[in-house]
Amino acid sequence: MIFWGNHTGQPMPYRGWNVVVGERRNNTKTQFAASIKRLLKWLQEYTSVDTVTLLLPVSDQQHLAVYATLGLEEEIRQQIRIPIGQGIAGRIAENMLPMIIDDVSAVEVYSPILRQKGLRSLVGIPIPINEQSIGVLHVGTFDSHYFNERDVQQLQLIAHRLKLMIGDADVLQIECDRHHNVGKLISYINIIHREFLLNLSALRKQILKLKNVVKTFYNSSIQRYIYVFSFMRSQVD
Repeated sequence: MIFWGNHTGQPMPYRGWNVVVGERRNNTKTQFAASIKRLLKWLQEYTSVDTVTLLLPVSDQQHLAVYATLGLEEEIRQQIRIPIGQGIAGRIAENMLPMIIDDVSAVEVYSPILRQKGLRSLVGIPIPINEQSIGVLHVGTFDSHYFNERDVQQLQLIAHRLKLMIGDADVLQIECDRHHNVGKLISYINIIHREFLLNLSALRKQILKLKNVVKTFYNSSIQRYIYVFSFMRSQVD
């Protein structure tokens, strides 16, 4: 269960950030995913942004995948994986430093979805889940926006809550297993696709060979027919 209050004792800009994570006992995976979604929705409304995205490492620890997002859902549908060290999220995870980007079009991005959706400005921070695993949380706008250090601090408050939630729920292991299974499925599909293309190529060769045989037989039959017809005509004459 997640609920919010204004009794943080923090300065006014941070009032309302008291996100309390209750016991997850008896919560299902679906309920937990809904809690994460609710948290991201609240963050989206509170910061007045267009996109909010949480990325977690997959099983090889060399890539990030989108676990939950508002505004960039295509990244989940297309199973986008961001290599650590590449793109915006990959560099945030590698350097373990926040990143503020005023103009996304001026920097390298790995996911084509960011360009397709027209994301303009972005701020992202790393989430150190454990000693080996680094997640990333970023928010963005479609219109030009100048994020600042205060935005980074606000995201860090939410990132701390997310870290606790992910650790308590073993989400990282579940997500790694899911992407590992998806990766195995994609590999299996690629193998089937290659075998299909090989079989299709072999079938085309057989059809071409049969076509040549039929053509040869046809030409030979026509030639014999012409010879017989010519011979019979000569006998009549």
